[in-house]
Amino acid sequence: MIEPFIERFTNLISQIHNLVNEIFPNQDLKIGYLTVFAQSKDSYNSFRSVLSKYGNECEANNGFKYVLDKPLDILGEHIEVIRVRNPDVHRTELGCCDLIYKEGDYDFYRDKALETGLDIILRKGYEMIELSTPDIPVYAYMVKETQLVK
Repeated sequence: MIEPFIERFTNLISQIHNLVNEIFPNQDLKIGYLTVFAQSKDSYNSFRSVLSKYGNECEANNGFKYVLDKPLDILGEHIEVIRVRNPDVHRTELGCCDLIYKEGDYDFYRDKALETGLDIILRKGYEMIELSTPDIPVYAYMVKETQLVK
């Protein structure tokens, strides 16, 4: 049963909403990809055991992701994919997510992020804005794929 984790997912999503509302108030940003941070090997194994019964398990960065057979509707979010991150002493937060934004709005959010001191993380082929505060135990990311110069 997924029910034992509903409270954890609800708390995670609630904290993500708090974070988004603090940084980008009055913006309609939805969660696209939810990641829960396991705090121990036992919790990691419990998440994997339960979620594998509710969706297809695939390897993902630092853990496994699950494309759910039946999406979860929690606090106005329609969660179709959940990733479980391996325990990491440097990631004591509840989790993180990728946010969905309207096409063409990335530069607006990037400018606001630079004005407020948020991190812009550059990787080969993409960049992302990292939303975080010291008081809210979650992260959120806005990812923009970039065109590689040939």
